[in-house]
Amino acid sequence: MNQHDDGPGQDHGWVDPAESGLLKQTFSAMASGVDPASPTGPAAAMPIMNRRVRRRRTAKLGGLGGGALALAGALVLGAGQLAPPDQAELLPGTSAPTPEFKLQDGYQPPWLDWSDLTCGMPVADLKSTAPGWSVASAGDIYARTAALEGDPTMSWGMASRLMGGPGTLDASLALVWSRDGVVVDLGPDVFGGSDERQPLLRTDPDGTVEAQGGAATSCAPTETGTDPVFETPLPEGDYEVRVVGFPQVASGQRTAAVSQPVTVHIDTDGAHSPGTRGGESTIEFPEPAEGEVSRFELDRTTDWVTAEMTQRTYPYDTAMRVIGQCEGSDPEAVLSIELVLPSTGKVLGTSQISCDGDEAGSEVGVLPYPESGWEAVDVRLPSVPDGVARAWVSLEPATPVGEDTGPDCSATDFDPPFVPGNSPREGAAATSGAIVIAAMDCDSDALIALAEDSETELMSGAETPEQTFALPESDAEHYRTLAALLTGTRGGQVSGEEPGSETVVWPGVATPEFADSDEAWQEVVDAGLLTAEEAEAQRTDGYQGMRIAISATDGTWQYYSAGD
Repeated sequence: MNQHDDGPGQDHGWVDPAESGLLKQTFSAMASGVDPASPTGPAAAMPIMNRRVRRRRTAKLGGLGGGALALAGALVLGAGQLAPPDQAELLPGTSAPTPEFKLQDGYQPPWLDWSDLTCGMPVADLKSTAPGWSVASAGDIYARTAALEGDPTMSWGMASRLMGGPGTLDASLALVWSRDGVVVDLGPDVFGGSDERQPLLRTDPDGTVEAQGGAATSCAPTETGTDPVFETPLPEGDYEVRVVGFPQVASGQRTAAVSQPVTVHIDTDGAHSPGTRGGESTIEFPEPAEGEVSRFELDRTTDWVTAEMTQRTYPYDTAMRVIGQCEGSDPEAVLSIELVLPSTGKVLGTSQISCDGDEAGSEVGVLPYPESGWEAVDVRLPSVPDGVARAWVSLEPATPVGEDTGPDCSATDFDPPFVPGNSPREGAAATSGAIVIAAMDCDSDALIALAEDSETELMSGAETPEQTFALPESDAEHYRTLAALLTGTRGGQVSGEEPGSETVVWPGVATPEFADSDEAWQEVVDAGLLTAEEAEAQRTDGYQGMRIAISATDGTWQYYSAGD
């Protein structure tokens, strides 16, 4: 019996390159309508190994006959042909550069005019003056970004513990920043906000409140006076951050409760707490779905934790769903999720996902309409389990905005085991990729165009492309069969009469070289092309099921038919 060796480096005629997993992801992304030049498109995906592609059928690929063939060919020949050019110049509408940081030594924001706190003061002089009160940092710093209208705005938050003493606290906690022994940011005006807003990110479900910070420092105003303007962010580097509360111990007498410092690092990606608590993760953050309302992203795989909650639009009266991924050291751990109205702290809905790395979620319906009118919704992670490495959660329409799935077919939601890559000739891989894309997208026009371009013989010449790939389908389920042949089995090479006229045939068991291979027969069973009983019955006379042949030299789709 003829067995084949699947070890790397073996030249045994199987079309199974070392990077077939990467091509699987790339073709899956293309089949889902991903722009090839987008940040998550095939051009960006090519150099990234083991990347999970979140497949969304948000746009129907039209006219794949020539375009997809060229695109698939470019994937085989090299992703550099698809890479978008570098953009060195600012595009129209791009924000102007932010002002350069210059500490205004001695400046005091107007909301602190009752105190002796000033910009540039020695941090050693920043001491607690509130008897019986104490505050402490209790979590990682995170960003809250509002990208609703106009330029995005951002603020910082951090879970903190507050122990009350004599008097009252009618202001939120503030984050005060220092560097090289001096105060460089006294925090935002917290005297008009809630005194106990719950943090968006915490590991302890009880006993914490949010300390707030501004993306622009209050120690480098671009305009001063009673209504100052702050536009300058702190420069990159390491800082000490303290949580500060301002309780009233008597009528009109405010004091300060100051925590011990924690280290925070600022770079081009934002502010980060010390990290590496979750280990490695295979999760990649996907591009936002169209119509996404809010999203939380948490990354604890590096030396610095990155956490950000982004508001993009309003939920209105649309049925919503919560979807996401979580991965960590304990796959049975559960990540709890809350949907929160920022103005009141009211929880509008809840959900949860397992931290096993799989994408999951649930529908939450139409969120309750607030009496004050629609406003943005926060995604809150009230209790992140120990060992979580990376997670993302999205609040988005249950039916994605603008979704056009096209007609259903037998390949709808088909999950390809792998995608054929470089054959002995590049043309076969490019054409097979184009066929897979069209079949998985249920695109009859594309399959018809591909067959017409190659003058493909269909069903032993008994049918035209329009008949074979008509929708709705017949019981033959050609769309799924094509996808299963090209992604569930590996092709075998058949030599032609002349040198250079080789053909690649799927499944390999249909070729003389692998007709007796146990593994090749098992592949057609695993791919759903034959039952185990049918495969056993056909072994005597040879494989009789559907097969597809593509020229290994020029990529011509030669035939798609059943065996004799």
